[in-house]
Amino acid sequence: MSILAYLYSIFLLPLVTTLPVDPVVNISVPLDIGCPLLKPRSTSAQSVHDLRPDDIKIVAGLGDSVMAGFAAKGVQGQFLNIQNLYENRGVSFALGGDPNTITVPNILHYYSHSLYGASVGDHLISICFGNQICPKGQYREDIDILNAAQSGARSLNLDHELDYTMDVLQKAYDDNITKPTDWKLITIFIGSNDICHSCTEPTSLPVPFAANVQTAIERIRKSMSHVLVQIIGIMKVQDIVVATSNYTDYCRPIKGSNFIGHDHECECSHSEANRTIMNTLFPEYNAALLQAVNYYKQPPSDTFAVVYQPLLVDIMSFPIQAIR
Repeated sequence: MSILAYLYSIFLLPLVTTLPVDPVVNISVPLDIGCPLLKPRSTSAQSVHDLRPDDIKIVAGLGDSVMAGFAAKGVQGQFLNIQNLYENRGVSFALGGDPNTITVPNILHYYSHSLYGASVGDHLISICFGNQICPKGQYREDIDILNAAQSGARSLNLDHELDYTMDVLQKAYDDNITKPTDWKLITIFIGSNDICHSCTEPTSLPVPFAANVQTAIERIRKSMSHVLVQIIGIMKVQDIVVATSNYTDYCRPIKGSNFIGHDHECECSHSEANRTIMNTLFPEYNAALLQAVNYYKQPPSDTFAVVYQPLLVDIMSFPIQAIR
């Protein structure tokens, strides 16, 4: 099962398959999945524990290059094509809203016709690097909408991403596009860059990682109402180096040089000793996420909840074409 199919199945299918339906009608949506519509209820959900897809009116996302959709459309022509430095935000699995693209927002949009927040289109990569360095002015609000992810982001950059999210949400409230009591699905997918810096940056180890994620969730809880926060577990990104090592044509040097960009991504994963460290730490990162989720189970709330979606994928089982 693919990563996307897995995520859809654990989050959306249990909601959709157990609900009363109406006949399919012609509607204008980014993705017509051809399923029966849900029977409208007289009022929206009164509790976060009773949400249906058509209750969710706002989607937002925090994370790194995966959430931002960096290079999600694959290599475009020659390596030096500027489009190879684009974030394809409209096809982001958790926040994309491009037409005819299978994404969580597009599936939700089929049931919730006024859904707000999905990112559309593409733009030049927006980067966070070092400790707390996310240059201002990189967001394209007309494209990003509520996809606040930044390529290269680590957990310590979540506060920066929330600054943008809060600003855009407030504008939407002021313009009567949405309202504070609309139900929101906020997806957080962060941690790959933390574990990729675990051999060099103490600020990216599991303990500070846990604190950063907890701080972000708490800020959401204090700043918004009617929120379901969805935390996605991290995968073993270090396995990508191992899985591609036997394919000499997978990553080639830039023409006329010996520079291979792949060798400078997730630098901790390029030695066996550091991969051993990463493998040892890996379960601690997901345990940190689960700990943050469990923290918010008590006392129960009707307007705020946090759920954990484990990312149970084995990169080593993927065909090489799936990693291109």
